[in-house]
Amino acid sequence: MNFIHKVPRVYSKTACKNLINWFEEHIDEARPGTAGDEKLNDLELFLEIINHEDYFGLGKTLFKSIANFKNKYSLIDKHIGKWKMHKFVSLMRYKPNNYYDIIHCENDGDKKYLKRVFAFIIFLNDIKKGGGTKFLFQKIIAKPKAGDFYIWPAHWTHLHQGINAPKEKKYIITGWVEYI
Repeated sequence: MNFIHKVPRVYSKTACKNLINWFEEHIDEARPGTAGDEKLNDLELFLEIINHEDYFGLGKTLFKSIANFKNKYSLIDKHIGKWKMHKFVSLMRYKPNNYYDIIHCENDGDKKYLKRVFAFIIFLNDIKKGGGTKFLFQKIIAKPKAGDFYIWPAHWTHLHQGINAPKEKKYIITGWVEYI
């Protein structure tokens, strides 16, 4: 078992396109992301997910996909502390040849991230060459297909890094599930 859970095409292509267009319409509000003190070569907007209809049904998609994950691994709800999705997710855009190539995990011991249990991503566009996420120990590449959802443990067992998309923009939603 690699504990990387994929739900294909969980967010519709239409919703993906609508969210990408919404991002571009709000580009003046976007800022480069950060990893610790390092600025990233992307643009990000934080979205607050309050109800199921937020952002073209993104809330419903996330809650449903995380519930699907809980059902697949039902023992985690019984044997670890209570957890839920963080209310903010990050909508990100990388231009061609810009990507997060640093090997990392989502809970690396930094005090700001100690509550993170799982991380997730939804790819918002198909990318023909590159653009995925490579999980080092699992020897898996999550390939960017619009609407595909992935969730995985946030710790060192799931070190990962982005893969360059040399000719295409990459749009993603990333977020975390945290201890309450």
